[in-house]
Amino acid sequence: FKQIIDSKQLIHICGINGVSMKALAKQLCSLGARVQGSDRDPSPYLDEFESLGIKFIQGHDLENTKGAALVIRTAAVLDNNPDIVGAKKRGTPILERAQAWGMLMSNYKQAICIAGTHGKTSTTSMIATFTQSAGCDPTVMVGGNLSNIGGSLRIGSSDLFVAEACEYKNSFLSFTPTIAVILNIDRDHLDFFSDTDDIIASFTKFAYLVPEETGVVIACLDDINTVKAVKDINRRVITFGASKNADFYYDNLVSHRGYYSFDVYHNGEYFTHLDMAVPGIHNARNALSA
Repeated sequence: FKQIIDSKQLIHICGINGVSMKALAKQLCSLGARVQGSDRDPSPYLDEFESLGIKFIQGHDLENTKGAALVIRTAAVLDNNPDIVGAKKRGTPILERAQAWGMLMSNYKQAICIAGTHGKTSTTSMIATFTQSAGCDPTVMVGGNLSNIGGSLRIGSSDLFVAEACEYKNSFLSFTPTIAVILNIDRDHLDFFSDTDDIIASFTKFAYLVPEETGVVIACLDDINTVKAVKDINRRVITFGASKNADFYYDNLVSHRGYYSFDVYHNGEYFTHLDMAVPGIHNARNALSA
C-alpha cells in the first residue's frame, strides 16, 4: 500500500461520493498518492476533486479501473459492480474502505477509535474538538460533516489519529486502535449480524485490537451489552457513566431546557465541571466518554 502511494501509481476509489470515501481520497492525496474515483451519481464535490487533482468518473464501467494499481471500495459496492469486475479480470488488488483506513491508521503512534451503535459521530466530533483545543493537531476522520474541521476529514501533523469506527460488516475490525471507545451496543445491522450476542462478540474483538501492554478500552458501565463485551478481557479498561462504580462518572446533573451541566468525578474525587453546548442526556454521556 505504502509503495503504491510513494511511487504514485494510480489508486481508484469506487463510490468516491460517500463521506468516508471522499475523506479517504483526500487523505491519500495529502500523502502524495495519485487518485481517481467513480460513483453512480454526479458528484457534488467536483470543484474539490479538481483542486486536489482527482479525476472523477460518473458511472461504473469495466474500463474504469484500467491502469489502476489498487482499487478501494465501500462495503456497499458489490462484487458485480463493473468497476470491481474489471479489476478482478485484470488481477488488480482490491481493498475494502476500512482495510485502507486501518493501514493508514497504523502509521500513527496513537489512534483513538470511537465505536458504538449510537453517538459515534457526536463523540468523535467532541474528541476532535478537545484534541484540537489542547494543541494536539490530530488527524480526524468522522462519518459526517463537522464544521470546525470543514468537513469529514482533518489532516493534522502529529502522531494522533481520531476516527469514527463502525461495526457494520465488522468494518472496525480492520482498524488499529491504541484507544478503543465503546459507547453502547444495541440491536442493529441485523442484515449482517445474526443476533445481539453476535454483535457483542464483534465489539469484544474490537476491544482486543488495542495493544495488550499499552492499549486502553474506554467503556460505558451503564450499558449492559458493553459490560458483557469487555468483561474479563486482558486489556486495561476505563469505565464511565452515571453509576458511581464507574472510573469516571457524572453527578449533580442539572438540565437547562435540555442542555445539561454536571460535575465529573474520577475514582470518587471531583475532576471537573462541564456545561454542555449540545442538548440531551445522551450527549452528556458522550461528553463524559470524550
